[in-house]
Amino acid sequence: VQAILDDCDVPRLRLSSLEPWDLEGDFFDLWKNPRMCRQLHLPLQSGSAAVLQRMGRNTDPVSYAQLVESARQSIPDVAITTDIIVGFPGEIEAEFEQSLAFVKQMQFARGHVFSYSARPGTAASKMTGQVAHQVRKQRNMRMREALGETQRAYRERFIGRRLVVLWETNKAHNERGWLMSGLTDNYLRVYAWSERPLWNKVTGVMLTGLDEHGLWGEICED
Repeated sequence: VQAILDDCDVPRLRLSSLEPWDLEGDFFDLWKNPRMCRQLHLPLQSGSAAVLQRMGRNTDPVSYAQLVESARQSIPDVAITTDIIVGFPGEIEAEFEQSLAFVKQMQFARGHVFSYSARPGTAASKMTGQVAHQVRKQRNMRMREALGETQRAYRERFIGRRLVVLWETNKAHNERGWLMSGLTDNYLRVYAWSERPLWNKVTGVMLTGLDEHGLWGEICED
């Protein structure tokens, strides 16, 4: 990553999914460079220490929370996103509740929830305590609701603020102009009307509102 920053002038560099145990202590120093996008996708998979141990993952809720805190202290307004699995073999109700509470505590900016499904030949498929499909479905719904609440809370923090958006596509074109859609560097989806198409352009946007699709704003190109 440092070599890319040193040798290229790309205006934005966004990292993809990173396992939380792969990061060294000085990793967040990279964000001293403003071209680094303020988003980290750190797959958690479960907020229960016992479930993480059965999954064979090299982390636990305490060390994961410490990593997230370090990221937030080093990178202002960073978006921490994650992946969660519900219904992993042996996950009892108390372990799911631990996972749900931890997810709420982390206040993720966004998350993907997956219900465990057995794959032939894997160790997990042979474990005892396979969770009933209906239970997995109910837990998936509850976890999605929790992540939906924290996602909305994160987005609301930015209403009334000016952020920079990279415009990706237009969603409509009518007498009002072009309805543009793009992303801030901290992975907020933003929509705004423009007098001209702004594909692959970067502009400032004053964020004015929020709906189920994302944030809305007014473009300020100065």
